[in-house]
Amino acid sequence: MSTAALLALLVVIGLVTFVYRYAMIGLFANRSLPGWLHALCRHIAPASFAALTAGELFIHGGEVVLALTAPKPWAALVAALVAWRTGNVLATIGAGMAALYVFKWLF
Repeated sequence: MSTAALLALLVVIGLVTFVYRYAMIGLFANRSLPGWLHALCRHIAPASFAALTAGELFIHGGEVVLALTAPKPWAALVAALVAWRTGNVLATIGAGMAALYVFKWLF
């Protein structure tokens, strides 16, 4: 792919992304969302985070690995439990990292 074609592709993708996002803001800027849609929007951030982290937790070397000896899912479980019980972000990060190092050492 030539440099000009790559730059053109980047510009087009950037414009499409901008128009898509601006359309949503422009359409709903002066309107209130229906209750059901507002309730669904509250789940966007946790769902996005789960989608981003699931690949890191369960994919190793391009293959899905669901092994009991994989340390990352166990550390994520510990972090999720700490987050659920405490609601403290720093405690969650600390417990998750500590659990990851312990599970790496054990496995």
